[in-house]
Amino acid sequence: MNEGVDVHRLALDKVGRILGPARASNLLTAFLSSRPARERLESAEDLYAFGRSLSEMQGMEQAVGALITVQAVILGAPGEPGNSGTYGRKS
Repeated sequence: MNEGVDVHRLALDKVGRILGPARASNLLTAFLSSRPARERLESAEDLYAFGRSLSEMQGMEQAVGALITVQAVILGAPGEPGNSGTYGRKS
């Protein structure tokens, strides 16, 4: 579902619009350095993981993380295990 989408650039652009380009670059660099052998976000799943890492912070980073995780799910990331999108409905 995310063919042709540069999720790395998307993350930098979206986070940079809100937190500024330098902060976006620093956050993404720190995230990638915590993941073995990663230099870029390559997939919707990577984007989702980056969003989750931001969501664990406080303040605007937390809010931006929530936005990034939604974008990742739109692009095809599965989201949280067991989350079938039923939001409040019992199976």
